[in-house]
Formats: sequence, structure tokens, C-alpha cells
Amino acid sequence: MRGVLTVKEKKYLSPHYIRINLEGDDLPNFRNAKKGENNKIVIPKDKAVPLNLSGLSSGIGMEEVHIRTYTMRDLDLEKKEMTIDFVAHGESGPASTWAIYAQPGDQLGVLMKQREKQLYLAADWYLFAGDHTALPVISVMLESLPYSAKGKAIIEVYSEEDVINMSSPPGIDIQWIFNSSPGKKSILAGYLKNLELPADTSRFVFAAAEQSAIHDIQDFLKNSALHKSEWQTYSYWKFTEDKNG
Repeated sequence: MRGVLTVKEKKYLSPHYIRINLEGDDLPNFRNAKKGENNKIVIPKDKAVPLNLSGLSSGIGMEEVHIRTYTMRDLDLEKKEMTIDFVAHGESGPASTWAIYAQPGDQLGVLMKQREKQLYLAADWYLFAGDHTALPVISVMLESLPYSAKGKAIIEVYSEEDVINMSSPPGIDIQWIFNSSPGKKSILAGYLKNLELPADTSRFVFAAAEQSAIHDIQDFLKNSALHKSEWQTYSYWKFTEDKNG
């Protein structure tokens, strides 16, 4: 599934979180896609040059674009729009820069593979943990949980101003934690290590964040009472001093 879409609407949900709705004639190409799935976004280096995705698989035109992996936050074929959320962390990366300056009509390429893998495993108790970059997929998972679900979500964002409304079952406790220097440090792993995981019940833990934070979380989970089948972790980005995503 692939297509060139254009910005329909852009909205800051918080100071560091941008929602962009996309539209275009290629939108029906994604009719079999599911929200929460990963996609490759193709960002033009020069938005004055029309995007052409036809040669990318063979490397043609790669020097004219940036390609990053993002979560499809929503897809509404009746409204004829796809939604992708972006973390705005300044002009240190091409995706953040594009989202900050995006205007209606700007082009964005989207590449997806159809997958049958479930976003999460059914369990009696859930734990979702992530930094700001994981907020889109965690939001989708919380929305899709059964009403009777129980568990916790821990989400690390820049500040209290970045707390947004989220839909989730009443049995899911959502905890927001604040870190004004994501990447340089992470407090996410520390919060997980202090949690008491329920015993004698089925559990599912999902964690996604910056690479070093995920390494710490993996070390904790490997030494916990959880079975490997009960947790999934993903490194969404890697911090460097001059370019953090």
C-alpha cells in the first residue's frame, strides 16, 4: 500500500504534539490498513518538488526525500482522511521539522505493508509504557481494549502542558510523568521498576521509547517474574546531542 497524500488540517494537541490529517486521491489504496500500524512516511526535502514514489523501491529518488517510521493514528475512509501524530521537538529531525512547518496542501508519501499481527495480546492485566513518541500507538491500544480491561499506562512527556485527553476503559490507570530533557535522561524505566506486577494472572506489557531507556526496561523485564511471551519492547528513536529523531 502506498500513496501521496496532502495535508488537509494541522492542529497542535499540546505544545509538543501535532496532529495532521491527510487527504488525497490515493487514500483508497490504504483501505486494508488498520490504525495503530506502522508506516513509512516519505518526507520531501524540497516541498516545491512533487513527490514520486514509483522509484523508491529501487533506490531512485532516495536522495530527494527523508524516510521515517511512524504510527497511523487513524484512518477514516468515509471522511476521506488519514491521521498521523508527530512529536514536535524542534528542527532537530526531518519529521518534526516537516510537521512544524506543514501547511494545507503540502505532500507526504505513505508506504505500508499489510500485517495480520495484533497490536497487543489479550490478558487479564495490561501495562503500557512509553515516551512521547509512543503516544500514538498507546492511544490506539487503549481505545481498542475491552471495557473490562484492567491495568496501567505510564506516559512520559515534556511537561504538564503536554497531557492530552485519552479514551480508555475505566479500569486502566493513566499516569503522566514529565521529563523536559527526553533522550538526555529518561525516568520511564525507574517508574516501571517500582511497579508491583500482579501475580497469578495473565499479563501483557508493552514499552516503546528512546533506545537507552528501552535497554533499561528490557533489563528489568528480563529479570522480572514475567515470561518473555508476556512483554514486547520497541526502540523508537536514538538520542544524539545534535540530532534526536
